[in-house]
Amino acid sequence: MQPVQKTNEASVTPSFERLLDLREAAVILGMHWKTLEGKARDRKIPAVKVGKRWRFRLSSLNAWLESELNSSTTDYAVLTGKEQLP
Repeated sequence: MQPVQKTNEASVTPSFERLLDLREAAVILGMHWKTLEGKARDRKIPAVKVGKRWRFRLSSLNAWLESELNSSTTDYAVLTGKEQLP
């Protein structure tokens, strides 16, 4: 559910998180935009298609990245330089 901004008691305006385009998200994640497009198409990364273009929420990308770092298939110490606590 989206957070709601109240300007006054009579009117309520929803607050939307700005969506990143494919190239902006790729720069943030440090990968080629074509690689990111493939991951979005294969539903390996959270994305939404708006018309013909992929869009990404920064908060969703951050949550996805955190889950990848905490997965057993990712070597957390190699990526972060820190040992993972049990």
